[in-house]
Amino acid sequence: MEYTITDIYKDYVKNNEKIDKKAFIDVCSDFNMLVIEHLLEGKALKLGHNLSYIQVVKMVRDPRSPRVDWLESNKYKQELLDSAIQIYDKETGEGQKWQIYYTDEHYFKYYWNKGKCRVPNKSVYRFTATRGLKGNKEKLTRLLRSDELAYLRFKKH
Repeated sequence: MEYTITDIYKDYVKNNEKIDKKAFIDVCSDFNMLVIEHLLEGKALKLGHNLSYIQVVKMVRDPRSPRVDWLESNKYKQELLDSAIQIYDKETGEGQKWQIYYTDEHYFKYYWNKGKCRVPNKSVYRFTATRGLKGNKEKLTRLLRSDELAYLRFKKH
């Protein structure tokens, strides 16, 4: 089950003093932005309450399970369509294949280290960073593309 900021606000008000909802949302939003900035500097955030920590880590890419680079693939697909070249059709097996795969040996991700986490059933919990243009996964991608030495900030896992 996923909880929204409204769910968290209702629980907070039920168990604590009354606070304006907009102020609560602003504080949570500012806190979350500071956390992501902290992580993108290459630091870890200790969560407390036996939850261990989160950080951005450098992972070794497994060549046995290639991943599609959708940004480059969609650009290439559009080039093929603009040039009136038939794109690959699975059913007929004809056309130009357009999917491009990552070839670099590492990738980076937000990681919750649950090894030192002392919470029952911790395997059913996960940390997922937000996506989209304003999301935190995109912030990490932009950082790595704009700063060629940014990868040095993150530990290998």
